[in-house]
Amino acid sequence: MADNPDLIAGEFVLGTLETYERQAVALGILTDPAIARAVADWQSRLAPALLTAPSVDPSPDLWRRIERATAGAAIANDNHRVAKSERRWQFATAAAAVMALLASGLALRGPMLTPPPPITSPAPLTPGIQSIAALSESGGSPALLVTFDQATGQMRVMPVNLTARPGHSLELWAIMGKDAPKSLGVMPSSGSATMPAKMLGGRNDATIAVSLEPVGGSPTGLPTGPVLYSGSMVTMPVS
Repeated sequence: MADNPDLIAGEFVLGTLETYERQAVALGILTDPAIARAVADWQSRLAPALLTAPSVDPSPDLWRRIERATAGAAIANDNHRVAKSERRWQFATAAAAVMALLASGLALRGPMLTPPPPITSPAPLTPGIQSIAALSESGGSPALLVTFDQATGQMRVMPVNLTARPGHSLELWAIMGKDAPKSLGVMPSSGSATMPAKMLGGRNDATIAVSLEPVGGSPTGLPTGPVLYSGSMVTMPVS
């Protein structure tokens, strides 16, 4: 993953990584601010396309084609590496097309490089990340990265480019449809936070917002100060 973390982060957001690679990136989100920032950047750039893409039902003969393909799966390692390299080139082309459609004016940073070697013993990831959101000001860079694991009901909030607000607290809110915002808790003065997300009610399609509140949080149970950051949860493919 060290060869081109920005490219790997983009593949993670689009769900094109193999299982061991996805686990490694997801673990890196929790332990490496650079990886968390790269994933947040890609999520912020591609979220509009991911949220508006129509669902497509699989072909009725999908399983038959999978069975035929896997029946002759004795492929040489060299062929596997070539196919994987081609897949990364295809990803770069697809990502560039999405970026053009979004008219973001952003581009891949750095040249395309050979994909990293497989991780021999990937660290187990528990729990698995199922949804992710990059919270930002309107048109700004991501300030917070939020991950939500529906299996455990735990939400992790990680500062990426957060501006300190002395004398105030930052409170997180879940907004679902036209319902009133529900408080998820107050961010600590520094570092990341893990909190239960009971207010989400098992849903992973909420909008997460952060408001500026008096020290200790809103006294009314609703946002009283300006909303500083917001972002929509995007479901990530997890095997």
